[in-house]
Amino acid sequence: MKPKIHYLVFIAILFTTSTLLSQQWNPRHPGWTDSFKANGFCWCNSSNFDHGIGTKTVSINGTNYKIIDICDELKKHPLYRAYQNGDAPYNDIQCGNGPANDAPDETGCPGRTDIGPSGCNEIGPKWDMEWLKTRPRFGGDDNTGDNNGPSVTFTTPINNASYIAPATIKVVVNATDTDGVANVRLYINNTFIRQENVNPYEWNQNNQDNQLKNLTSGSYTLKAEATDQKGNITTETIVISINQDGDTNTGAVTFLGQSINKYISSENGSRSMRANRNEAGNQEQFIVESAGEGTISIKGNNGKYVSSENGNKAMNCNRNAIGSWEKFKLEPLGGDLYAIKGNNGKYVSHENGRNMGVFCNRSRIGSWEKFTIKGLDDSVLNALRNTQEQPLEKKIHLFPNPSTIEQFTIQVTALQEETGSIEIIDLNGKTIAFKNLSMIKPGTQNIRIDDLKNLVTAQGLFVVRVMVGSDSFVKQIIIK
Repeated sequence: MKPKIHYLVFIAILFTTSTLLSQQWNPRHPGWTDSFKANGFCWCNSSNFDHGIGTKTVSINGTNYKIIDICDELKKHPLYRAYQNGDAPYNDIQCGNGPANDAPDETGCPGRTDIGPSGCNEIGPKWDMEWLKTRPRFGGDDNTGDNNGPSVTFTTPINNASYIAPATIKVVVNATDTDGVANVRLYINNTFIRQENVNPYEWNQNNQDNQLKNLTSGSYTLKAEATDQKGNITTETIVISINQDGDTNTGAVTFLGQSINKYISSENGSRSMRANRNEAGNQEQFIVESAGEGTISIKGNNGKYVSSENGNKAMNCNRNAIGSWEKFKLEPLGGDLYAIKGNNGKYVSHENGRNMGVFCNRSRIGSWEKFTIKGLDDSVLNALRNTQEQPLEKKIHLFPNPSTIEQFTIQVTALQEETGSIEIIDLNGKTIAFKNLSMIKPGTQNIRIDDLKNLVTAQGLFVVRVMVGSDSFVKQIIIK
């Protein structure tokens, strides 16, 4: 029997030692009742309800209000303190939830622990009911604020924005009021879309509002109706236009990556621009304006200018004013096809639509550096034509025109020794022939390109693009 006794003693010692170590290294886990002792008053996290607690109601000033609305208002309390690291583990819900079981008294527990229901087993902090009774949201009057309606403005889209049909738009409204904003209602052409009760006031962010999708050509009036907690109402209206693809002089311009058929998005200036959109919505609409000396500026639907970031990082649409990085040149490649060159002498690339962003860092034009641009204003097009006809530092002539490819000649007058190249592009934007001209010496010289005859086998209208140094010259020619 002795060995058996010794064995039992050993087990008892081992159990005792294990228990002591557990108590030493794992102190008692704070529980539900500890949470009720924190922070003086009881707050809530309105995003963390379970067991349907958020829809339960509590009476304030004789009217029942949902707990989720009460918790939202408590965040404005002057003594409110959100959950912090080190709080008891249930303090992330700050008494705004029922205990972790399905006790029948659960609905009486949130914020009313002064009642002491058995599910909580603790009489502790409670909501500041006297403060809640003064809130206009719950029929009170805290003797602050005013009797004016809310201040309301459209953040997105801007007034007079233009889109290409069929257009899907997103709407963001900013509304503020000293009495608190109760809700914002949105209408399109006097048709009610939906009411938003919580800031930010947004519509169609998740493609859920059918009235804002696939809009056909025409003029649309958007109306935001904001109501404060005292019932005062303010309205704000803007007008947007939807135009058929190919309409001119609308001010709305889209940039479509030619090789991937994806639109560039401004990302509303919140992050780097990307070329990954299948449709042209409001963030894919831009205004192109002449910036002088043959350059343009590009403004997003958010009212900010596009910056090349000097090619050091992905481009952004977040500049308030036009500097050197916000100036670009458009190089026509035939029809509505263009290359976009930044002030750094590099071309914009849509990077094959990958999420890494749009960069202005390419030395030459490839398939990723070609964009279909529709809707350019006549003044911009005229400025482009004048720039093409009057190179600032070099003279480039193509002759004869029409011509066979064997006769075709390029005359270049250069001021200094520079590299050059020639590219022949069909009207679909496809490069069918490219030749590196190596170093072009100072002075005037004629260059024949009959060695490209095996590549240019078709007849008709083509675009010829000649590069000399950082300057380019683009002209249409007829090959017979």
